[in-house]
Amino acid sequence: MTTDKIEIKHIDFSYRKNHVLKDVSFEIPAGSCAAILGANGSGKSTLLSILSGARKCRGASMMAGGHDLLKEGRLRNDCLGYVPQTDPLIPDLSVFDNLLLWYKGRRSDIGGAILTPSIAMLGIEDFLKKPVKTLSGGMRKRVSIATALINEPDILILDEPASALDLCYKADIRGYLKEYQAAGHTVIMSTHDAEDLDICDILYLLKDGNISRADNNIRGDELLKLLR
Repeated sequence: MTTDKIEIKHIDFSYRKNHVLKDVSFEIPAGSCAAILGANGSGKSTLLSILSGARKCRGASMMAGGHDLLKEGRLRNDCLGYVPQTDPLIPDLSVFDNLLLWYKGRRSDIGGAILTPSIAMLGIEDFLKKPVKTLSGGMRKRVSIATALINEPDILILDEPASALDLCYKADIRGYLKEYQAAGHTVIMSTHDAEDLDICDILYLLKDGNISRADNNIRGDELLKLLR
């Protein structure tokens, strides 16, 4: 999919009387890494689930290359990968079988897909045959990321991708995201990890249901003041 930017418009969402997102609109240049920042309960996960298509939102749009990815489900599934905060894995199935459920290519080709650099850097090959329910939280997170990367999407939506990972794998994920972005792909992520901000071109602050652009260089106490 060829596009110069992603335009997100009119995302308005409530949980009963709790108006979580108030006509949220923003844009992201293609090939950028954008962080959505906010306190717990600010609506970050809700926003990302809507952008992924996992949650419906009337009147909202996500325009890219003349297409509305929130309405064109087949195109969205082809070009977008999503890692939710809670993993989407089936516990009783093996890691391999979980990957197979998400893989859109031929079954006979999945071995090659698992060996691509983006999947190999996750280090999951040693436990492909293990049931997901036997894995640690960090291992499950790595498999969740693999399911999003297995089809080589143009856009990645990541809800706290580094949570449950050790320092080495956090560094590996950041390194991969830099390469992914350098290849012209786009990343939209929520994070509570300050080091993730160093790979981001754009920072958006979500507070009281509204979104605003934040200074790319803001860190530490200044950032905390904005989030409170």
